[in-house]
Amino acid sequence: MVHFSGGQPITFSFDGEGVSVNLPDGVLAPMVPTPPTPVEEPVEEKQEEKNSGDHVYENPKDREPTVPSEKQSWNSGGTSGILPSERAKATFTTERMTEALYGGPEMVAKRRFVLAPSKRNGLQMLEKYTMDREELMSAHFRDFIGIHKSFTKKAYRPSPDETAWMSACSMNSGALTTHMGLFLPTLVAQTSGHQQMQWLPRTMKFQIIGAYAQTELGHGSNVRGLQTIAEYNVEKQCFVLNTPTLQSMKFWNSGAGLAATHCVCYAQLVIKGKNYGVHVFFVQLRDEHHHPLEGIEVGDCGNKLGDNGIDCGYIRMKDVHVPREHLLAKKSHVEPDGTYVKHTAPANTDPKAAERLQYMTMLTARANMIGVSGGKLALAATSAVRYSCVRKQGFVNTDKTQTYESEERQIIDYQMQSYRLMKQVAMSYAIQFVSRWMMMRFTQLSKGLWDLGDQDDSDEAPDSGADLPEIHASAAGLKGLCCRLAADGMEDCRKACGGHGYLLASGTAASWADYVWQATAEGDLIVMMLQTARFLIKSLAAARRREDVSGMMKYLEPFKKDAHHNPLKLTLPKAATVAEFISFENIGNLLRHRAVVALYRAEKQIAAMVGQGMSSDQAWQKSSVSLVAAAERHCYYFMFSKFVDGVNGCEDAAAKVALEKICQLYGLNQIMDGNGWAGIVSAEEAELAEAAVGLLLNELRPNAVSLVDAFDIPDRILNSALGRSDGNVYEAIYDHARKSPLNATGPFAGFTEHVKPHLDLEFLKLRGDAHKSIKKAMQPKKKKGSKL
Repeated sequence: MVHFSGGQPITFSFDGEGVSVNLPDGVLAPMVPTPPTPVEEPVEEKQEEKNSGDHVYENPKDREPTVPSEKQSWNSGGTSGILPSERAKATFTTERMTEALYGGPEMVAKRRFVLAPSKRNGLQMLEKYTMDREELMSAHFRDFIGIHKSFTKKAYRPSPDETAWMSACSMNSGALTTHMGLFLPTLVAQTSGHQQMQWLPRTMKFQIIGAYAQTELGHGSNVRGLQTIAEYNVEKQCFVLNTPTLQSMKFWNSGAGLAATHCVCYAQLVIKGKNYGVHVFFVQLRDEHHHPLEGIEVGDCGNKLGDNGIDCGYIRMKDVHVPREHLLAKKSHVEPDGTYVKHTAPANTDPKAAERLQYMTMLTARANMIGVSGGKLALAATSAVRYSCVRKQGFVNTDKTQTYESEERQIIDYQMQSYRLMKQVAMSYAIQFVSRWMMMRFTQLSKGLWDLGDQDDSDEAPDSGADLPEIHASAAGLKGLCCRLAADGMEDCRKACGGHGYLLASGTAASWADYVWQATAEGDLIVMMLQTARFLIKSLAAARRREDVSGMMKYLEPFKKDAHHNPLKLTLPKAATVAEFISFENIGNLLRHRAVVALYRAEKQIAAMVGQGMSSDQAWQKSSVSLVAAAERHCYYFMFSKFVDGVNGCEDAAAKVALEKICQLYGLNQIMDGNGWAGIVSAEEAELAEAAVGLLLNELRPNAVSLVDAFDIPDRILNSALGRSDGNVYEAIYDHARKSPLNATGPFAGFTEHVKPHLDLEFLKLRGDAHKSIKKAMQPKKKKGSKL
């Protein structure tokens, strides 16, 4: 019972069909949806009959199609003219910029040839965003084999450039990416000639499917600590493999979960109780029925944040027998009696050749991942820049006279939005230029490596690879840094797209989720940076001993001249104007000096700890923050240096001017957002940097769309409703939404069981006549026996 004002009670009664409200005289009833008494008139009966029946459900995808145009309408977003208008503002020809980015017309044509098969064998636009894991896997095998088999039959071997392009532009990665990218290279690099004859043709023709089984549940980067055991059994002439503990099971092995028939398995080799360290074994996982072999438990690791077309798996082994001949025998083998034989190079072999070859193998993998990171960041930047030109938000004129029809501002014209996006464009350019330089050096060093033993009459000396250790060490840090920068940059591009960026169909969200694992794969950022730092510390010590330093390490020459050189006391020339500040020379000097100072401080910190009695290992661990900072700043300078080389190598004058500006923006971004500038950049110079950023953003604005167009990413690979090259964003979003599987039927699964019993179905039947129920409820009820 409820009391109304004045103390008069309000009572409610339930009769099974609705709520009856009993009010005091003169009080209006509250708006309670009580079903009205059925009306007897024939017209009303027809209306009731019409409303009470269920209408036929119409799937949204079957409704009339959208029609792109330059004017908004029921079926048009009205944006089709925006991107063509943006492209008309560009100060350079997009094709010339593409050639500058990828190394000339021939390389551009080669790249387009490599990507062309996906036109015939590939997913439709936005299709993958509504597919489940099984569908993604099926499509991956269909498309990958369809594209590659005709090439592998001809023993076609892609170059490092081509491999990076394919990986960066992969539309639906899966198990065969690992099969070709890790399993096959391992067999090529670590097997004997006889083993290659047995296994390589089958691998190339997809007659076996391989996984790379190194990582364990409890071990990753510390390969020497792997706990999988391969013990040689002399009597049975085989290795017996075991993953003896829970932590020792193989985990995160791409392709092993469902697809692989074989794997290359990393395990501790034990012979007659003696441990010979980690070796690699060719292990069969599944039989002709695709069932696991005896002693092997193998399965999928479960759903991941992204890249769910890859069946990352786990492998447990219990007394699995592997033939003696299946130890990869490029460097060693085991005799039938258990004698371990380590292979030695021929007497006339350069003693450093094997070391250089090992450097080259690792350099290739890291250069590839650096190139992929730049390509993936380019995907997100392309979508975000194009969408930011199409999307409008906020009135151009903000006075109170504006109406909802007044002109709105393109969101790229907000300076902060422009800065967020253009610095990601600049970062992608920087990464791709440094990757291209590494690929070029790889080619030169490969030729030099094979030519060192050949004497001919050529006047040109073979490339000795004196800078190979430095390139290898820098590549470690660059791999970690570029992968992190790409992952972070892709996510910021997604955020810059606002709410629509959260859609998988935006492309930015999905590509980030599919890529982000690479920030930790093959070495986490910190692990990679510490590898670079170790080389830098050694190089500084060498310079103090007056030994030669080469390549980028020439910035340590002052320590060679004076072992007690203190860079903190060095005063750099100060820029007086914005033009002076943004010169390549000034930015380069600042980035180089920051790198030297960071390295000097890290070395000084280690020396102080060792001087206090701490061991070198302890001092190294206690100084890791400073060491990572030194390595990171070295890498940023390395990237800027190679970016400048790329700009200077551009032959098209108009493209070169735009490249100069985007390179300057990359350098300024390190000053604006980076650390380690205390005592290097003055307050006045910081003001110049901020002014310079604003100036560059204004100058780059007309070229925004053409700069991302120059990445040369087809729509089918971009796979983004927001980043479409035609700018028809809203049509694409709506068309994709209509195709959602949830829209294919009427009430959703669980509606009948969990929702319908709680609904007021009689009220819902009223449809447009619901107001009658309200009017009926509003009429005051008279008490029984009351007189008019």
